[in-house]
Amino acid sequence: MSPEKLIIVEKAHDAIITREVFDAVQQQMKIRTKYITAPKKHLFTNILFCKDCGTGMWYRSNREGYICGSYARQGKKACSNHLIREKLLKETILTDIQKLVKQIDKQQY
Repeated sequence: MSPEKLIIVEKAHDAIITREVFDAVQQQMKIRTKYITAPKKHLFTNILFCKDCGTGMWYRSNREGYICGSYARQGKKACSNHLIREKLLKETILTDIQKLVKQIDKQQY
């Protein structure tokens, strides 16, 4: 339904909270959204898997790499602290692709 078709009747019922509390909470929400951002999707999240528990690995910007999802959620009781640096992973994959391309080129000639 489009906003133009909505009928708004203010003060039609008793408020659950006061207007002052509502406004204060709205102000806090505006302040917090400046500092909280949505998680970014990273290329290898849930494509890499932990060698010990098999859980998908998640990107962590403070570590500049991927850690075990079980460890991220539950800590040491679930799994150990694995880290795969994103930069090293990209370099390794790019090197492997370049080697494959050279092999394909050699086979064609």
